[in-house]
Amino acid sequence: MVATVLGSGARAQDQRTALRDVAKKWQDAIVSVRVSLKVRMSMGGREVQSMDDTLESVATVIDPSGLTVMSLSTLDPGTMMSRFMNTNVGGADQKMSIASEPSDVRMRLADGRELPATIVLRDQDLDLAFIRPTAKPGAPLTAVNLADAARPAILDDVVVLSRLGRVGGWAPAAVLYSVGAIMEKPRTFFVLNGQAGTGTPAFLANGKIVGLLTIRQIDPGRMSMFGMMQGTEGAGVIPVILPAADVLEIAKQASENR
Repeated sequence: MVATVLGSGARAQDQRTALRDVAKKWQDAIVSVRVSLKVRMSMGGREVQSMDDTLESVATVIDPSGLTVMSLSTLDPGTMMSRFMNTNVGGADQKMSIASEPSDVRMRLADGRELPATIVLRDQDLDLAFIRPTAKPGAPLTAVNLADAARPAILDDVVVLSRLGRVGGWAPAAVLYSVGAIMEKPRTFFVLNGQAGTGTPAFLANGKIVGLLTIRQIDPGRMSMFGMMQGTEGAGVIPVILPAADVLEIAKQASENR
């Protein structure tokens, strides 16, 4: 019994070491993205407020040329904000619409360099946005290989890579989760046990990428009085991992939009 327990502990430690090595290998592919937004708020079709705003998010470099993928809802959050605000609203004259349009995009690399970037493709259904530097980087960037992928099983451990913002000194970050559910319809998504961010990759301990964290959204219709007790899922929103193969398929379209 003692030998079995010690063996299990050693295997767990080996897995943690492997996951730590994965994080170290790919941490420079995780970049910060600062976006300037033009925001317009309307109610019942009438504009009630407009403003300029700035947000900072996290994205993943997927090609040495600088092609980078992130969650569309963090680059252009207006649509999701409108969904949350109108989930339990009555008539059309009460509906609030929030339109946000990125006016300036900048990538901050792991070494601190800032590169002006442009949006090359958006996919609303899959919550993906692809950006690339407006000028070719002087040297190839560290980029995650989406083709080197694997499918996890329920309760498999995955490491999700991220990067802190300005307050955290843009330090690389890694969080360990397990796969809590696998959705098969209308397409494959992996759901984590625990709340993770978006726009960042998840890896298995063997170094294979699982996919990219995004948001799955559906129209929940008019919620019941207690619908919000279901959390974000009650509003038709759930964080998921989109398989790497699906991200790669859309990325090929983004590569053509030069």
